[in-house]
Amino acid sequence: MFKKMMLAAAVIAMPAYAGAQEATMTGPIYEIAIQEVKNGGVAEWAAARAPLLQGLAETKGVEEDWTLKAFFTFPEPGPLPVYVGLTRWSSIDDFNTASSAMMALPQVQDFFGKVNMQAFVQVATADGKPFMLEDYINKSGQVLEVAVRTPKPGQEDNFDAARAGFFGKVAEQPGYIFDREFLTGDGQRVVMIGWESQEQFMTALGKLSQMPEMGAFFGIIDASAYQAAVVE
Repeated sequence: MFKKMMLAAAVIAMPAYAGAQEATMTGPIYEIAIQEVKNGGVAEWAAARAPLLQGLAETKGVEEDWTLKAFFTFPEPGPLPVYVGLTRWSSIDDFNTASSAMMALPQVQDFFGKVNMQAFVQVATADGKPFMLEDYINKSGQVLEVAVRTPKPGQEDNFDAARAGFFGKVAEQPGYIFDREFLTGDGQRVVMIGWESQEQFMTALGKLSQMPEMGAFFGIIDASAYQAAVVE
């Protein structure tokens, strides 16, 4: 069953950082929280999250929400379970308002005591055009890749050309659905890539890893977080 859970509680983690992005982000934004569950305690994580979900169900500005279980990590998987939470907000202002209102709640502190945040970012589309994730990822078994990365120092001018070369090959692979580029307020680049199935994703990854375009692109970026997650 396609899970759509309110993980918007992650807005509480970094209110000051969110505020720093407000001046440069307009329109709907996506909050992305890549969460490694401490000690593998998924039941404890879920229990700590439950009271937050109830309070956030009617939070102003929340348009849609997803929680996906990661099955692949680059470059090396860790021993603990990881979940990718995504929330679409109508604006960065609504995100900031919710963050300010809830940052001091003990339930929030309890929740964040259960996770290691591999990434927590708010992003807008790089091209400024609307993007509805549910138009692409909407059924069980589909895969969403999420990567947070930046060009290496001195490689900023080479990013677009290297990306185009690599993603041109990505788009040729069976099972590919879409890719979309996003930006954070402080200049990090985030990508979402959709696939029809885990099998097709893994097959594509095996082929792409042998192509010079992948090596050229990965050679000019530093990735701070990368997960592939499946819709259950």
